[in-house]
Amino acid sequence: MGKLRIKVSGCLRTLQGAQDFAAIRTYLATAARQDQPMLDVLVPAMRGSPWMPATT
Repeated sequence: MGKLRIKVSGCLRTLQGAQDFAAIRTYLATAARQDQPMLDVLVPAMRGSPWMPATT
C-alpha cells in the first residue's frame, strides 16, 4: 500500500481523498474477485450505472 500511495501522489492529503481512494480500491477489488475486467466495470461506473456483484 505504501508504494501505491507514492504513485498516486496527492490523493491522500485530505480525509475526503483517502475515502475516495478506499472506495475505488474496494470496488475494483470486489470486481476482480468476481472475475470482472477492471475497465469493464469502471466505464459504466463513471457513467452512473455501476456494476453490482450478484447476490446469492
